[in-house]
Amino acid sequence: KAAQLKAKKDESVKFLPEKITALTFASPIVGNDDYNKEFQYFEKKGNLRHIRVSNEGDVIPTNDVFPPASFAIKGNTKLYTQNGVNLLLYPDKEVEVGYRATKPTWSQFGTSILTNHKLTEYIKRVELPANKKVYQQTVEELYSAAGDFTD
Repeated sequence: KAAQLKAKKDESVKFLPEKITALTFASPIVGNDDYNKEFQYFEKKGNLRHIRVSNEGDVIPTNDVFPPASFAIKGNTKLYTQNGVNLLLYPDKEVEVGYRATKPTWSQFGTSILTNHKLTEYIKRVELPANKKVYQQTVEELYSAAGDFTD
């Protein structure tokens, strides 16, 4: 909503910067296709950038959530989609850079399901030497590497 108001030059958000950049870790999916279209509109204008960091095997940043967890979420999570550039961290190889990269919950199940969402696991994967090259890139370079974001 703030981005929409900013685009309309609404006085209530005049204090916000013209360009907003967010860096999130392990965050759940928050929007459906309509939300994504609005999000991409502001990305294309250069007003919005979102770098999402997620661990391979973490079920929290996924869609198609099933019971009992789905009872706490409003709407059909199969329709939810990730936004922005995803840095997908692996325990033993270089980070994968991709745009959106929405994953269903079932695809992230494994033997370390609870461990993969812990901050200590994120730190361990972020600090892998194989990832240093990716971290030297700017946000715009990451967006370029991730590919087209017009879908």
